[in-house]
Amino acid sequence: MADQDRPSADSPAQDQPSPGMVQAKELYLSHQPAQGNMVLLKRDDEATEYLLMFVGDAEFAAIAQEKGLLQVPRPLTHSTYLEIFKNAPIEFLRVEIYDQRDNAFIANVYVKENGRIRVIDSRPSDAVCLALRVEMPIYVNPKLLRGDDKAAESEVLREFTKKVKF
Repeated sequence: MADQDRPSADSPAQDQPSPGMVQAKELYLSHQPAQGNMVLLKRDDEATEYLLMFVGDAEFAAIAQEKGLLQVPRPLTHSTYLEIFKNAPIEFLRVEIYDQRDNAFIANVYVKENGRIRVIDSRPSDAVCLALRVEMPIYVNPKLLRGDDKAAESEVLREFTKKVKF
């Protein structure tokens, strides 16, 4: 989706996901020293297409915390911001991971503030973490999904299914 096709942070936005987006209902985490920290999103358990993101240690820890796999002694950044906004008139609607540029995925967080829908630019890893915390759906542009038809990709997917599944 080109920038001119997506709502800006100050424009009225739709109350529903952008056309064609698919909801990711499965999330897998994997840490492999040789490959790094990986987050895999799928439509459902049976889906053969997936979005694979490589994330930093802090982002991986935040997502793992939200899945109950990690206890941290102090609040992480997203926890602090959510605490600040907990009494604000904000309703979290959804996350959309809609594009990839320079080997980085691009995402938006949709919120309703005082009856108006706002679109907030976000790193996908932060958006996923936020979505897990406030239980909002995650949508992905199907053009970003990879199939498991290649042997190497199939092996990566099999390794994920051997890891922790959510």
